[in-house]
Amino acid sequence: MHKASKPETAGLNQRFILTIFITLALAVFVIAWISIRASRSDSFELLVLQGTAFTEALAQAAENALKAETFYDHLVQKRYSDLVGTLLDYDLEKLTELQLVDFALNHDIYGIYVYGMDSNLFLEGYSRGPRVNLPEFVIDEVEQLIRDPQTNYVLLHDEEGSAGGSIHYYLELTNRLDYVVVLVAEAAYYSEALRQTGIGYLAQKMAREKDVRYIIYQTREGIIFASRKPGNLLAIESDPFLSAALDSDSIRHRVFTFQEEKVLELVRPFASVQYPFGLFRVGMSLEKYYAVSRRFDQQMIILSGVLFILLVVAILYINSKRRRMEISLKYTEMKTITDKIFEQMQTGVAVVDAGGMVRLANVAFERIFGLSDITGKSWRALVSVPELSLESFITGSREADEIEITREVRNETREILIARSRIISEEAGLTSVVMVAYDISSLKAYERQAARRERLSEMGNLAAGVAHEIRNPLNTISIAAQRLASEFSPGHNQAEYLSFTEKIRNETKRLNDIITRFLALAREEKKNRTIVYLDRLIGEFTEFIRAEADKLQIEIVVDAESEMTMKANPDQIKQIFQNLYNNTKEALNGQAGKFLIKAEKNNGKIIMRFSDNGPGIEPELREKVLSPYFTTKDGGTGLGLPTVYKIVSDLDGEMNIKSGTLGGTDVIISFPETTRA
Repeated sequence: MHKASKPETAGLNQRFILTIFITLALAVFVIAWISIRASRSDSFELLVLQGTAFTEALAQAAENALKAETFYDHLVQKRYSDLVGTLLDYDLEKLTELQLVDFALNHDIYGIYVYGMDSNLFLEGYSRGPRVNLPEFVIDEVEQLIRDPQTNYVLLHDEEGSAGGSIHYYLELTNRLDYVVVLVAEAAYYSEALRQTGIGYLAQKMAREKDVRYIIYQTREGIIFASRKPGNLLAIESDPFLSAALDSDSIRHRVFTFQEEKVLELVRPFASVQYPFGLFRVGMSLEKYYAVSRRFDQQMIILSGVLFILLVVAILYINSKRRRMEISLKYTEMKTITDKIFEQMQTGVAVVDAGGMVRLANVAFERIFGLSDITGKSWRALVSVPELSLESFITGSREADEIEITREVRNETREILIARSRIISEEAGLTSVVMVAYDISSLKAYERQAARRERLSEMGNLAAGVAHEIRNPLNTISIAAQRLASEFSPGHNQAEYLSFTEKIRNETKRLNDIITRFLALAREEKKNRTIVYLDRLIGEFTEFIRAEADKLQIEIVVDAESEMTMKANPDQIKQIFQNLYNNTKEALNGQAGKFLIKAEKNNGKIIMRFSDNGPGIEPELREKVLSPYFTTKDGGTGLGLPTVYKIVSDLDGEMNIKSGTLGGTDVIISFPETTRA
């Protein structure tokens, strides 16, 4: 009986071990299943948040587009109203058709029609081609103005006019209620502006974003516009989800099949004066979500298998010294790899205990903060930033937070994102803080640069439209002043009369120069680019300004390498030099100073540094001075540095403003170097 007990004991041990194995396998399976579900839920929630933010941005952009359209209408109405006011300065009873035609030609108007209060045509004149009768809908509006004088003007826009182009019809009832004046003018620029800023164009543009499948604006009457062919979509009344979303005051989402593809659809109610109340429908691709889910599933399955194996090894380790040795060796190897990864990773990681002492920090963390050998030192003494105070975080209610700070590291401003988490030791009852640091300086710089370029483009386009409209009456004023000075002679005060006309011509010339600079800011100059030698251009420029600089006691210092070539328009490069020199001259304000131009080649780029010893630019203004029309000078236009930035951007270069090496301001510009063919 004693000998038979050994097989029974062995069998019992095997059944016990098998039971443990099965239990562990089930536990690992349950953990993996829960983790997979949690991961999918979190990934989907993140996708919903991203889509919600995109949809909200779309709605906000649509509202801004409608405001822009209203502003365009106001500008156009104001211009035509001013023309009608100018016309009414004449005596309409004595005005001839030839004078009316001359007025139309001078103000770029196709035709002018004057109706009496009996709806009969009183006077007409047209500047292009034979006489063209007004469309019936315009005649109807004339009669309506006569019947209802409370509304004194009407602006009509005909996309397909009788001449084959976009036409404006502007009707205004005179203040004396005796005539209705009709102006007919080209509206091509107006149509293009509406197209560039309209909601439909905006939807098309935003739909090009990665992972956006479609953008649709749908009302109860049907689809107003869509970024792609929508196919057969149900009406709002036929779709319970859309009906509920139309009555909701928030963004709703669902997984929707669109053209045989499953997408995440986000729906937001939207209303405006121009469009009926409806829904913005945004379809986001689920391809990445499914791909990430599949990869995570595979990783969890592999991880579960590895975890199960490790648990099995741990059980066998109790019964075998050899197994313990193997596991110990594997542990040592794994720890070595982990330590190596920890030190070589680019993300900074540090652990600070409850007493404020740094217990662990990798090389990346020290590099980001510009520190060294911080392990075992006081965190408060190393980083004196109020936002990173550990006392308030440890005693607070939040388990984790994120903070962005700006820090000077080796004369360089860095923007750092720090994610903090609390770790509570249940045994000792102490709290430690884990900090993960990311250097986001480059990302922030790219964001600011992209926003600045977009502002330049938008404001430049607006400036171009306004500038073109101003130039015509400006030329008329200049010509009139010139004729007054040359063809008329007053009986007395002739000197004062000539001085007055000279001031008119000078001011119109100055205003024309400003408009020319506006237009230069709006255009993208890519013509007349040749291989230029920067060192030669610098030499020509410095010789050009040498006499003036000597007179103003400004020392010109040049330190430029030879044979630096790039493809550009030489006049534009000289314009950069001239604008930066003008800034230095204005900053010195009559004081003696220095203007340094340094140029060198570095890794396929040409680096140029323009330095002066003026008062400098405050750090908080260095971004603003690159925006058009922002200026801190009395009488300045705010176009100098934005023009420089525009030229640099068009040449695929980069531009930064920093504290000066001479005590004032440094403007650093880099261009891609172009070698000679």
